[in-house]
Amino acid sequence: MKKKFVERPVHDDTPGAVYESPPLPISSGNREIERMLSNIITRLDRIEEKIDENVYPPKSAIKPEIIRHVKKAQADIRKGKGKTYGSIDDFFQEIEA
Repeated sequence: MKKKFVERPVHDDTPGAVYESPPLPISSGNREIERMLSNIITRLDRIEEKIDENVYPPKSAIKPEIIRHVKKAQADIRKGKGKTYGSIDDFFQEIEA
């Protein structure tokens, strides 16, 4: 019976394992791509952690007077009493004053 797997010696750039066929050599271009992909995955993991940290507080944690103020503002907007601004700069000037 023929051997199906061939043991390969451990090299610096390939992990020690049993292969059905010889692995393709890792070129410097492939190493660079692997390094970039690893960097991308690490950054995505960090972004995911930050997103998971940012959660809105429950409605019960917000002060009741703020909720009343927001509901009144929404009702005024529905009635057409909302105020509009020509630009975002105009809005900031209004709230900073």
